[in-house]
Amino acid sequence: MKLSVEQLKDSNHFLNIIFENITSAIFLVDKNMKLQQFNEPFSVLFNKKEDKIIGKLCGNIIGCQYSVDENKNCGTTSNCESCIIRNSILKAFHDQTPTFKEILTRNFYINEKSIKKYFQFTTKYINYNGEDMVLVILDDITELENSKLELQKRNEMIEAYHSRIRDELALAKNVQQNLIPNKLPQLEGVSLSAIYKPLEEIGGDLYDFIKINENSLGIFLSDISGHGVPAAMITAMVKAIMETSNYLFQHPAAFINYLNRKLINISENLYLTAFYGLYNNKTKRFTYMRCGHPYPLIIRNGECIELKEGGSTILGVFENINFESKTIALQKGDKLIFYTDGLTETKEYPHTISQKDLHSILLKHSHKKIDSFINHVYEEIINLRKSKTFEDDVCILGMEIHD
Repeated sequence: MKLSVEQLKDSNHFLNIIFENITSAIFLVDKNMKLQQFNEPFSVLFNKKEDKIIGKLCGNIIGCQYSVDENKNCGTTSNCESCIIRNSILKAFHDQTPTFKEILTRNFYINEKSIKKYFQFTTKYINYNGEDMVLVILDDITELENSKLELQKRNEMIEAYHSRIRDELALAKNVQQNLIPNKLPQLEGVSLSAIYKPLEEIGGDLYDFIKINENSLGIFLSDISGHGVPAAMITAMVKAIMETSNYLFQHPAAFINYLNRKLINISENLYLTAFYGLYNNKTKRFTYMRCGHPYPLIIRNGECIELKEGGSTILGVFENINFESKTIALQKGDKLIFYTDGLTETKEYPHTISQKDLHSILLKHSHKKIDSFINHVYEEIINLRKSKTFEDDVCILGMEIHD
């Protein structure tokens, strides 16, 4: 005969089956804090048999460290008044208020070994056949909590590591800032301007305006492949090489050749593009070398002219390259623009910055003084990209001829 749900609810056998098959440790305590019933998971969790459980005090059965260390019964130890599971049980007896999913953290003696445990417990008052009882449902969440603690420690270690990296990057940024001019040199008949925006804290672009004498100015711009720390290390190396080669600054091809030889085999994965130009304000002659770098531009009489000659390959890769410079005559009113390819590179944006776009922007603002000119060009390209985020380091240098 099939049993109804109501008959099942009234069946002690059925309820005992449910009681034993719940995976949580469950036990019933009376007003004297003695255990009157438990399920198998409780017995397994605390490794106790029935004769060591029934009628015994709660804290003594579960191996509370205070009961064991002080050799006292549950309810008489130094911790009993503040024990949250004991107080939850007493509260349930006193005003029948349940406790849900409280966490108890303490050492317990299990198999005679002191083990730190995390228990999540729920207490609920019940009355059966006139007897007051409190049902306690206990889950061992030690493994979960230990995993959380381990994850927290790992996160703290990662944060400490990131903090150290941030400090080191801040120091590297400060060092790199000292590699570029903090003040532009003064040369009669010439105005200069520069914008440098590294993609990260530190970047791979390097520039310098070098006043060689009262009449000569060197302009250097390089772009290391990649960005971040490796690229920044190479920029520092390039700057150091420049410091030892200042006697070559009046000879662009010889200077670039020296730089290339020093950079050969520095790294398999790193190379650099570079530009170096030498201007004489007496002769208005500009001698330059371009090595894999974007074409320099002259804004003259409403035209944008690309300086395509005087070019060679990237530096730091090939030996025995024939470097030849190109010399041109500049005129009063000329504006020269030198930049790294981060200015026009786009990968993730819908609008590609073409040479036509760039020329159009340059001509639009060509009437402005060089400082304003460079800044307006930069802002215009940001507007065209529809984002202030670039995909590479950005450097723009400008030179305007007055006399």
